[in-house]
Amino acid sequence: MGRGIQSLLRSVSDLFNRGKPGLSGRPPHREDRATIANIAVIGLAFTDEDRRLLADVGSRRQWNVLFADTCDQARSASDQLQAPVILCDRDLQGGEWRDVVQVLASSPHRACVILTSRVVDDYLWNEVVQRGGYDVLSKPLREEDVVRAVRLAWSYWNTARRASAFPANRNAGRLRK
Repeated sequence: MGRGIQSLLRSVSDLFNRGKPGLSGRPPHREDRATIANIAVIGLAFTDEDRRLLADVGSRRQWNVLFADTCDQARSASDQLQAPVILCDRDLQGGEWRDVVQVLASSPHRACVILTSRVVDDYLWNEVVQRGGYDVLSKPLREEDVVRAVRLAWSYWNTARRASAFPANRNAGRLRK
């Protein structure tokens, strides 16, 4: 009886997935190959302990983790790699975090900027979002929190990127003459 149920579930799954990109037997488009396992994550101005944790998590998850010490370095690396996620330490030396979040979030590929802070509350989260940031993560960093935040940010970024590739109304340009 267990095999019959498994067979039924497999058949239903096959019917449901038929015709979906990447599941139909044809090779997926280049954009469909992007996965959470090969994304670039930029870390801006972290302590040695937080850098080690982020590097270890990135290594296990096959993320391309790069560290920057300044906003300019982070922006340059993010633009070059089209990094979808930037983790930015609130305790930046020589920079106001509000300005840095705004600059990094305004990248052409719209990276999701996650501020890390020892103090996290609704007021800070609202301020980060108002400046174009994505989320706030409490310090000291914990692996499960980093993984969750990066996965959610990547998912949001990837969905927004795909949605921008398809205009909401494809006939809008044709109607105006």
